[in-house]
Amino acid sequence: MVLHRKTNSVLGFLAGLLATIFGTRTAKPSVEDLKRAEFTTSTQRLGIRFTSRIRDVFRFKWLKKM
Repeated sequence: MVLHRKTNSVLGFLAGLLATIFGTRTAKPSVEDLKRAEFTTSTQRLGIRFTSRIRDVFRFKWLKKM
C-alpha cells in the first residue's frame, strides 16, 4: 500500500514536471486586443442624452471611481 502511494507521487511529480517544460504558454495580449476589449463610454449610441442635471448627479460617482 505504501509503495503504491509512493509510485503515484513520483509519477504525478514527473507528469507535472513534463507539463511545465512542454506546456504551451498563453500569449500576452497586444495593444490591439486591449483596444477591442475596452468598452467605449458613448451614451449617444445607447440613445441616452445626458443633460447637465444628470451629469451633476453622477459626476461625484465618476470622480470617485478614478
